[in-house]
Amino acid sequence: MPRPIILTQEMKQKARKQFDIMLDKMKMSNGRIEYAENFGYKQSKAVVWLTSAAYNKTVALITEFTDEVAWHGSVNRCGEREFIIEDIFVYPQQVTGSTVTTDQDDYTNWLYGLHDDTFNKIRLQGHSHVNMGVSPSGVDDNHRSQILQQLESDMFYIFMIWNKSMSIHTLIYDMANNILYENKDVDVRLMTDDSVVEFIEDAKTKVKKGNTIVKKTKNHEPELTLLDCSD
Repeated sequence: MPRPIILTQEMKQKARKQFDIMLDKMKMSNGRIEYAENFGYKQSKAVVWLTSAAYNKTVALITEFTDEVAWHGSVNRCGEREFIIEDIFVYPQQVTGSTVTTDQDDYTNWLYGLHDDTFNKIRLQGHSHVNMGVSPSGVDDNHRSQILQQLESDMFYIFMIWNKSMSIHTLIYDMANNILYENKDVDVRLMTDDSVVEFIEDAKTKVKKGNTIVKKTKNHEPELTLLDCSD
């Protein structure tokens, strides 16, 4: 469920009311007070589109490097809840199998060497987790928090973690709409040209859904066979 980034006045009032109710009923066994309140929006998912160039470069980085690798991306907002990753850029970094670090001077020089149009569109931080899961680490969470503090009220920023299984974890800070989208709140889609669309449409005419049955072979190893259910 999409969540707010900044508490609205209505949310603050609700939190204060719930906190007062909790205080009136509380019996402390350890002298501590702990309070939690969840806020969410009943809204549609966000959509992150990748151009063919951005997707191909991302997949190339993930498949070619055996260590972690990180990148930035130029992004445009193309709708209320839609974003297009136009291109991918690798910045100076030192990597291991599970970490990425940067020299601040090298990174700053690289960043300010970008063309103004590109610099102003850098709104994506991506990195790989190689053969591990894509859940963010404590380091990832801290980095996201640091970026969030720098965002102004009309900005957005996207974070993506990929691995070699092509699993993706996505988080979006949409300051303009005060919404945090994470993982299941986001659809990641590839922008395709007309030739790919035609290819897929043609493929759908040739590919039929079937049921899988298991046969025993002579050496008793299972053999998968597709049973045609089109009749």
